[in-house]
Amino acid sequence: MTLEASLFAALKSLVGNRMSPNAFPQPPAVPTWPAIRYTIIDAVPVVDICGDGDDATAEVRVQLDLVAEKYVDVRALRLQVLSAMASFTPPAILELSSGVYDAETKTHREILQYVFHGSS
Repeated sequence: MTLEASLFAALKSLVGNRMSPNAFPQPPAVPTWPAIRYTIIDAVPVVDICGDGDDATAEVRVQLDLVAEKYVDVRALRLQVLSAMASFTPPAILELSSGVYDAETKTHREILQYVFHGSS
């Protein structure tokens, strides 16, 4: 199973399958909140004695954007995602966590950045 498929399987039920790669639905479609967007930021091949630096051994950095209309809802979703990611395989290390308010969409967003360590 790919990393993207594993992420979707682990997190989709937290937002009623409203999970998208790279972008939320754009107008004229109206996004339904809460939702999660995931973006693969980079994949750094790791060459070791057991591997050749392919995708299986790469360290992959992923950003999760959690969005909800209410601050209390996005904070609750954040806790659920943190819990789900704590038991994720391959292991996911939280590198960054921040929150912002988007005045244009009138939504609250939590940004979680993880690095996944591949296996060799």
